[in-house]
Amino acid sequence: MAASMPQSLPGGFLLQGYKLLRVLGAGGFGITYLAFDPQLDRKVAIKEFYPNNHVERKEGIAVVPRSTANQDLIENGLERFALEGQTLAQFRHPAIVGIIHSFRANGTAYLVMDYEVGVSLTQFIKKHKSWFGGVHFTNEEIFRFIRPLCAGLELIHAANIIHRDIKPDNIIIRANGTPVLLDFGAARRFMMHQGKEDSKLTVIATPANAPPEQFMEDGDQGPWTDIYALGTVLYQMLTDTPPPSSGKRIKELTANRPDPLIPIAKILEGRYSARLLGAIDQAMAIDYEKRPKNIQEWLQLLRTPGGTTPNSTQVAAPAQQLAANAQRALVTKILNDYRHCLLIAPLLALLLAPLFCLAWQTSHRPISWLSSWFQPSINHSPNVQSQGLLQLLPSVNAPQPTDATTTVEHFPSLTVNTVPKEAQVRILNINPKYQHGIKLTPGSYHIEVYKAGYRTSRQWVQLAGDNVTLDVTLQPE
Repeated sequence: MAASMPQSLPGGFLLQGYKLLRVLGAGGFGITYLAFDPQLDRKVAIKEFYPNNHVERKEGIAVVPRSTANQDLIENGLERFALEGQTLAQFRHPAIVGIIHSFRANGTAYLVMDYEVGVSLTQFIKKHKSWFGGVHFTNEEIFRFIRPLCAGLELIHAANIIHRDIKPDNIIIRANGTPVLLDFGAARRFMMHQGKEDSKLTVIATPANAPPEQFMEDGDQGPWTDIYALGTVLYQMLTDTPPPSSGKRIKELTANRPDPLIPIAKILEGRYSARLLGAIDQAMAIDYEKRPKNIQEWLQLLRTPGGTTPNSTQVAAPAQQLAANAQRALVTKILNDYRHCLLIAPLLALLLAPLFCLAWQTSHRPISWLSSWFQPSINHSPNVQSQGLLQLLPSVNAPQPTDATTTVEHFPSLTVNTVPKEAQVRILNINPKYQHGIKLTPGSYHIEVYKAGYRTSRQWVQLAGDNVTLDVTLQPE
């Protein structure tokens, strides 16, 4: 076990049959261990309820209050820790860490969770800096990153649970490029428009990512609280800088000074779609009434990264086109960055100009050696460090470019009939929102059907020349 964690359980300790291997992390209210499950022959993560300001470890094992005055406070925290674990265990979503088991032992409580292998979003951002500073994600990459997180949060919000600690360190990018949200230690149930704290023990927040209502005794918390945090995450992804805390912003605004948060729509004007940047700024409004009230409302603002509203007659760009666009954008950005380096700019411009011209002229047919140098891979790889968010783009089996003479009317249609009828349908590997009988180019499409209280269904559908009707029946949780 880590020597820097003297309050943790000892290495090799057997906890309800799980063998503890090492400490993964610790905070003010808990310690997370990497453990081995011999029954399933796999590694798991175990979080221990350990509010270190109020408890101590007795004889290296048992957790006891530091003072009898803390007993009621700790017991209340224990009950809520166990309750949230039981509640979250009902949800199975790829963007939400899976809860396997919860139990009490050693005077405290534990949650056994899926062990997610990958890198934190904080690390992932660092690995995607350019040589001269700044991070470079495309509109499409940002949208494909945020959409699964929104789907997972929408599921827990429907059960009246908010996360309350969304930040880059709590988001893992798996080896296949998909994000997963961790650490629900601050999560709690809420009553819409009556989000009052019932214990000081539950006030957990990260200043750069938490809205002001989380620091108020009578703060009105709800889905809009998590939406603020999501806005700060996207802000940091695009600027490589955490936003100023909401507390600092309120202090300046109260003193009739300018908001220290410069709107991202001004910072990155012209580099990203105005719609995307506007949605981020709206999510980070100090006044929660000016933010979107729920995930669907915010997704509507984010729906089209390109800034135009899709309809059933629009055809999504295929993976090859998106990759070519990313290639051209990357080369252009490198050239722009080099202009600021006066000593080497002329030489680098001479070296890169022929490559840029070739890439621009070939457009949808990138030269193989140029593509291998500049084009991010869209294939899955076990090494997340060598990959970008472009691996979230459609696979090579995604819709291919069509002949210029082909019209939308001749494309096959896709109709998804669901049980229950009010279930939502999404097409995960293209931008246009699903509509009944949507016209699509021939190719493979990843269909998601979901509804709160039911198991989400995902499957690939192949469209050739004929119309396709898909019947999906969701199973209750």
